[in-house]
Amino acid sequence: MDIHSAVGRDQGIRDDQLETVAEFESSPAFDAKEKAVLRLTEAMTATPATIPDPLFAELQKFFDVPQLVELAAAVALENFRARFNRVFEVGSDDFCTLPPDHPVRKAGRH
Repeated sequence: MDIHSAVGRDQGIRDDQLETVAEFESSPAFDAKEKAVLRLTEAMTATPATIPDPLFAELQKFFDVPQLVELAAAVALENFRARFNRVFEVGSDDFCTLPPDHPVRKAGRH
């Protein structure tokens, strides 16, 4: 959430999206395409990583194959970075300050 929130803001991610990303499924801050990407992200970062056929079909409504390859590569790279940083307990640089009761903090992903 940290550096990516700062970079994301520069790319057009809104504060309401950052605030409700943990509840993206029910959040009106995300459209259908964004929710599909977030579903992919959750599926790719789960253990084991399983992408259900209906999710892949949904993504194909929004992205062609080269775009899906790029999207999957970006998600995989960020997952690698997050897991690598956990080994060395790399902390926040406070680019994104979340309140103590934020759902992302409660889940241990800060």
